[in-house]
Amino acid sequence: MHRAPRYVLLSVLLLQAGGSSAIKVGEVAPDFDVASLRGDGRVSLAQHRGKVVLLDFWASWCVPCAASVPHYRELRSALASRGFELVALGLDENAADGRAFLDRFAVGYPAGSDPDGAVASRYALKGMPYAVLIDRKGIVRATHVGFEPADFERLRARIEQMLQDEDG
Repeated sequence: MHRAPRYVLLSVLLLQAGGSSAIKVGEVAPDFDVASLRGDGRVSLAQHRGKVVLLDFWASWCVPCAASVPHYRELRSALASRGFELVALGLDENAADGRAFLDRFAVGYPAGSDPDGAVASRYALKGMPYAVLIDRKGIVRATHVGFEPADFERLRARIEQMLQDEDG
C-alpha cells in the first residue's frame, strides 16, 4: 500500500488555507480539464453538463476510497440511464499507482488525474475520499468527507431525489 506523499497533502492544505476561492454549496462547480488516468484522452466536468454528477476525489493509498468503489460502481450502473454520472479524480503523484487502483477495483467510470492537487484545492478538499454532488445546472449541492455504508445510503437517496426533481 502506498502512503500519501507528504508534500502533496501539505500543498493541498496550504492552497485551501486561502479559503476565499474555495467552492461552496450553492455555487457553480468549477470546470476542470485533466488527463484521463487510462491515457484515453481528457476528463472534464463540462463533458457531463446536464447530468447529476458525483465528483469523487480519491487516491490509491486511501483505504476508505477503496471501500467506496463497489458502492459507486453499483450506483452508477443503477442510475446512469436517468442522467447520473460519477467522475473520479485521482490524487496520486504517480499515474501508474492510479491506473493500478482502477484496474484492481474495476473502476469503469471516467477517471482523471490531479497529481498536483490543483482541482482538489479549487474544491476545498478536506479529507479522503471527498465527494462533491453537482446538479444538472452545475451547482454544488453537497460535499462529504470519508465513506461509510450509512453515508452511501443517504447519498443515494439524495441523488435519486435530485434525478426525480429534475426529470419532471
